[in-house]
Amino acid sequence: MRIFDLHCDTIGECFKQGKSLYKNDMHFSLERAMQYDEYNQVFAIWITDDLRGRSAVDYFDNVADLYYDNLKKHSGIISDYSDKSVTPIKAVLAVEGASACGGTEEGIYHLYDRGVRLVTLTWNDNNEIAAGAFANGGMTEFGKGFVSVAEELGIILDVSHLNRQSFKELTEIYSLPFIASHSNADIVDNYYGHKRNLEDWQIEVIRDRGGLIGLNFCSDFIDNPLHPGAESVADQIRYLSGMGCDDVISLGSDFDGCDMHEDMLGVERIQSLYDKLLECGIDDSLLYKVFYQNAKRFFDKYLLK
Repeated sequence: MRIFDLHCDTIGECFKQGKSLYKNDMHFSLERAMQYDEYNQVFAIWITDDLRGRSAVDYFDNVADLYYDNLKKHSGIISDYSDKSVTPIKAVLAVEGASACGGTEEGIYHLYDRGVRLVTLTWNDNNEIAAGAFANGGMTEFGKGFVSVAEELGIILDVSHLNRQSFKELTEIYSLPFIASHSNADIVDNYYGHKRNLEDWQIEVIRDRGGLIGLNFCSDFIDNPLHPGAESVADQIRYLSGMGCDDVISLGSDFDGCDMHEDMLGVERIQSLYDKLLECGIDDSLLYKVFYQNAKRFFDKYLLK
């Protein structure tokens, strides 16, 4: 089985908890991911909303150091996505919260130089770039400049956690494809889901630009009390497929960043999730796209050029 997951918070949790990326009791570990034929993982360094300026940069650097230490220590198992080394696990470094740049243009280049190839523009609050899902406002002037530099460097933009206004304003200044690495369709009736999930018009923009939407396993964003666990994932796939998104839907697990149903609880459950989705009536050819092919095609195009 081949897998491509657009978002996990595992490396930051390893840093905070002093745990090994290879073997741990968290949602993701290299040891458990090795059971699959191929595993591609975007590792996001989450910048909390209490970190800004130099403190955000320093925190990013500390976690990035741990990330690269693990790539070096386990070089026979994991390697950077653009590295030609053949390893069972390939990695993409991302940041969740562009405040990791410290609010300076130099900081954007610093992120790129350290290997960041995907940036979630905000977390839940306002930062130097834009307004998050639980905040008011839109893109800042610095944020508009950030987007321009990111485009020049080839950094993939990620709109998960943007509020509606920021999303709309981004589309007015940026014409390239972008992704929502860990966001679902807004079909779950709860407060957190309505704030974080994508409305139909947003899904259409991502679809029409050839982007990706990574299904988030977070219970607050996906669970339907009548259709729990794998069935709630099936609901999302059916809805997005009905909107013409068969080439857009991907996985964005949010491993080690949230609470989730036992059907999705850990990297070792992905095969059984796949099997349960087949039982829910999702076609095998569509699941291959969702679990691997769509994201693989996108990242090969934008990171291996």
